[in-house]
Amino acid sequence: YAPNLLIQTTLTGQLSLLMLILWMEKLSIKVVSANTDGIVCCCDKELEPKMMQIIALWERVTGFNMERTDYAGLYSRDVNNYIAIKPSGDVKTKGCFGSAGISKNPQNEVCNIAAIEYIKTGKEIGKTITECQDITKFLTIRTVKGGAVKDGEVLGKAVRWYYAKGVEGTINYKTNGNKVPRSDGAKPLMDLPDEFPTDIDYEWYIAEANELLKDLGL
Repeated sequence: YAPNLLIQTTLTGQLSLLMLILWMEKLSIKVVSANTDGIVCCCDKELEPKMMQIIALWERVTGFNMERTDYAGLYSRDVNNYIAIKPSGDVKTKGCFGSAGISKNPQNEVCNIAAIEYIKTGKEIGKTITECQDITKFLTIRTVKGGAVKDGEVLGKAVRWYYAKGVEGTINYKTNGNKVPRSDGAKPLMDLPDEFPTDIDYEWYIAEANELLKDLGL
């Protein structure tokens, strides 16, 4: 509960950004997305000096300061899920395209890697996926409340799996028997193997990566 921050950030910040968007659009500078603390513009080179003048004026009027990040390419599903390529070749990802971390469990990271490589270099999706020899990039990790079971085997609450050829059925909740989402064809892998599995369903991962590209309009 912070009414001062509500006025300062949520209302004032948003209205100020809307003012900046209006100024940009009036000069035919396309604003392609906006979030709580910034906007992304697609600006013609000849309009760039005018864009910077508008931003400088906006900073004087509002008292806010802008930081600039240039992109060579931006591929968005929506404002919170995108792949951005910087002029240096570095990649920024967010949402479903982001890497796993403390707040996000791994989910088929090889698909994201393949999609990014396709966007950056044009490398075929299937080639990137079949060349990968790191089983952790194929894993999905999901917390299952009350524990999970697969073909009668109790797996525990933190379930780790990959998609394998010849695997039938699903992973289910131990408490009620309901299917764990997206576990059709899933093969539990609670302990990492010493050798790379030979039964990975590459076609599943290729299809999943292509769906990511489809979400980006590619």
